[in-house]
Amino acid sequence: MNQAIQVLDGCIYIETKKALQVDVMVAGQMLVCYISGKDKESLMSIYRAKQFEIEELIEQQGLQEKWNSDGEIWLTADAINVY
Repeated sequence: MNQAIQVLDGCIYIETKKALQVDVMVAGQMLVCYISGKDKESLMSIYRAKQFEIEELIEQQGLQEKWNSDGEIWLTADAINVY
């Protein structure tokens, strides 16, 4: 794991965004990653089954600085499933 990017364990479902939130620390700054594209139960199941793959995808996105203007990285359930 790249120590400049740390994915914190666990996630929570954010109803207003219809997405799971995963907290990420990038070079000492807290950012968030959201995973969307399925219902809450499906997203939680994907997270439990593919936590390490999700962490790798988040690290890749972070290294490529692919966060939006709000400091968020967005992944889709489909992108995780094909990874």
